[in-house]
Amino acid sequence: MKKKKNKSPHPDWATKHRTSGTELRLIRGNYYLYSYTTVYDKEKKCARKISGSFLGAITEKKGFIQSSKRKLEKNLFSAVQCKEYGVANLVSIRFKEYVRALQKAFGNEWKEILAIAYCRFTYRCPLKNIPFRLASSFLPELLELETFGNKQASGILNRIGSMPEQRLSYMKSFIKKGDYILMDATDITSQSKLISLARKGYNSHMNFESQFNLMYIYSATTRMPVYYRLLPGNIREVKAFKNSLLEAGLKKAIVVADKGFYSADNLALLQNEKLNFVLPIRRDNVLINYTPLIKNTFKEGANYFDHIKRPIWYKKQKIEKNLFLCFFLDEQLRVREEADYLTRIKTHPEKYNLKEYHKRKNKFGTIALLTNLEDKEREIYETYKSRMAIEIMFDGMKNVLEADHTYMQNEQTLQGWMFINHITLQWYQHLYIELKEKGLLKEISVNDYIQHLTDVKKIKINDKWYFNEYTNKTKLLLGKLKINLEV
Repeated sequence: MKKKKNKSPHPDWATKHRTSGTELRLIRGNYYLYSYTTVYDKEKKCARKISGSFLGAITEKKGFIQSSKRKLEKNLFSAVQCKEYGVANLVSIRFKEYVRALQKAFGNEWKEILAIAYCRFTYRCPLKNIPFRLASSFLPELLELETFGNKQASGILNRIGSMPEQRLSYMKSFIKKGDYILMDATDITSQSKLISLARKGYNSHMNFESQFNLMYIYSATTRMPVYYRLLPGNIREVKAFKNSLLEAGLKKAIVVADKGFYSADNLALLQNEKLNFVLPIRRDNVLINYTPLIKNTFKEGANYFDHIKRPIWYKKQKIEKNLFLCFFLDEQLRVREEADYLTRIKTHPEKYNLKEYHKRKNKFGTIALLTNLEDKEREIYETYKSRMAIEIMFDGMKNVLEADHTYMQNEQTLQGWMFINHITLQWYQHLYIELKEKGLLKEISVNDYIQHLTDVKKIKINDKWYFNEYTNKTKLLLGKLKINLEV
């Protein structure tokens, strides 16, 4: 076979070092290798070469000799690593109770579960991005955990999904004896035709896509989500409430719903199942008598209590056996709603007008609740108001954690994925309560909290870890939260 001739004017010992994206240069009798790129020139309508950096020299005896600058850059790159440390450390110092519960319920699986939950919580990333996020985190260093790939992450979720007893054990560890429990449900859209839970159902957004229902139990004492259950999308949640209570081992529970939940059928189901409930009804419901407000005689025979340093007036009437209507008037809320409506007449005259204002003005600031609880009206009112915490929790799950839909194609993997979301939802609520108790919610959101901490990184130089620089704003926040990362 004939030897292929070298068509280049340069000798073979020089051209053999030329690779894609590099070019030879002969300068004063010596050969050098440079990088280059090509771009399309719109004016000339052809590719144009752009010279790059110097890579090294080439000699016949020594071959390619890398430039000292290039060698230094390469050595520094191999010696220096930069990893997210702030949230990774937060998981170990702020979320100890969740870590202990995972260790107890799942044994050797707990580290992998914690790692996936960290990635979901910090970056809201889908399953496919978890290996990348984990590789750029300091958490594996703290846990002494080997990083894992996409298939391993999927396998971990599948195993979690096949461990219902362990998941239930974890959830039960957060249920306190004698605690009042609030219950609610939301829908999750599913794009899978392989998951039996995904059925065509109805939700408040008039969405009839395939979905499943996510039912939650929430502690009124700790204000934390403690239990969840996945239900087929065509199952009405009222039917599942009782079985969920039995599975969770709960006796004292109150179903707290939104205004869209109330109907004669749902009310009958709650009564038949002998569940305690607090149901808000719409202001145009015929059960509500606004005559005392119209005549300005409501406070005659009414009583009041203080809620967040403002008086709440109330009356309670019996509708039928074990069914009461509690009617509340919050005058501060009434003033705000009236001012808001009058402002909208100016800004949105196509929807709001003075005639409609006069129809509604006596309804501003009122809340009407149907309940079978014979407790004091204050407890009933505060039970309903605690629903705001549930709505914040669901908002955190759907918007912040981006968990309002799923593309999972395997039911066991879906169960594992929703358990991960449950853990991250607990963490989210934990931080929300912390910010609220410290009076910081007006300054910073939970998402801001997380983002500030991701700016705290550790850098590895020559096998030793150091703190990387981060902003004074982050340092100030850490001080307010009493978090000392540099211990």
